[in-house]
Amino acid sequence: MRTKSILVFRRSASIVWTIVFLTMVTVAHATTHIIQFGGSFGLHYSPNSLNVSVGDTIRWEGDFSMHPLSSTTIPVGGQSFHQTSGSVFSYSVIIAGTYLYQCDFHVGLGMTGSFSALLTGVENIQTSFQPDAFRLKQNFPNPFNPTTMISFDIPFQTTVSLKIYNLIGQEVATIANENMPAGSYSKMWNAISMSSGIYYYRLQAGAYSETKKLVLLK
Repeated sequence: MRTKSILVFRRSASIVWTIVFLTMVTVAHATTHIIQFGGSFGLHYSPNSLNVSVGDTIRWEGDFSMHPLSSTTIPVGGQSFHQTSGSVFSYSVIIAGTYLYQCDFHVGLGMTGSFSALLTGVENIQTSFQPDAFRLKQNFPNPFNPTTMISFDIPFQTTVSLKIYNLIGQEVATIANENMPAGSYSKMWNAISMSSGIYYYRLQAGAYSETKKLVLLK
């Protein structure tokens, strides 16, 4: 029994040191990529798209009060992002895949961007996560004005409907109505034309359905 315990301890220690070593290697080769917008760049992100490596950092530089930043599509297991103030925002890339983002105010004028994070071999451990169930998360921020992000998990490909309703059950907005592969998603609702009050958002995906409350406070 003692010999078995020693073997288990040695294996655990080996795994821990391996993780520490791989983390050090990843950090040592990490790069910070700068994306600028506004000012002389106008309603564009520069660069508009780029390839990065897992472990790198993306740093946006500009006026977020004039150009609020929101992720619109992220890979499975990735963390959505949203920034509405300040002049610098950094995002650490820990999941491989393609990320899409936008300026909430000027997306209709084409102010969007993307970056693709590539695998180096070390980060495969971090990309093995798949949602194991449907989940509808609380919107953020809440209360909000005028934009908020709604995130949800889809464990397998299915048709997804995400809609907003007022207090008397009238549909006021459709955020998503499409077939989606398994993954974690974040969708933005811009309620600039809506009145302050309580609303509900409902996710329907296959047989799954869930509703949560959000508050628009102007």
